[in-house]
Amino acid sequence: MQEINVKIINQKISSSNIFISQNLSKKFELSMECRAKMKTSKDEDDKSVLLNIELNIGSKDEELKMELVSDIVFELDQLPDDYNAIAEQKLVPMARETLLNSLDDILVVMGYNKMELAKKM
Repeated sequence: MQEINVKIINQKISSSNIFISQNLSKKFELSMECRAKMKTSKDEDDKSVLLNIELNIGSKDEELKMELVSDIVFELDQLPDDYNAIAEQKLVPMARETLLNSLDDILVVMGYNKMELAKKM
């Protein structure tokens, strides 16, 4: 596969839903589900890609549930041969890490400690 460099040029969180129970124990295990849809430009020379991504994070006992939906625009340094491969290998992991860091920032604003979700997931 060709080596393509990507960078995020715009990110917008369109929906967030965070539930943290007062009964949440100090130790809990999280699971994460990630869904993504990619849209490319109709202009063949445009090297940007829009990724709509939905993250669902929760604990087994459902005392913690978080959902984020975001649109992230990436700029690629060259057009890929296989958009699906670049999405799987670079775009989705990069978007997921960025969203988890944003979620940590949101939790701090809400008065919680940073969970450092990007490192744990």
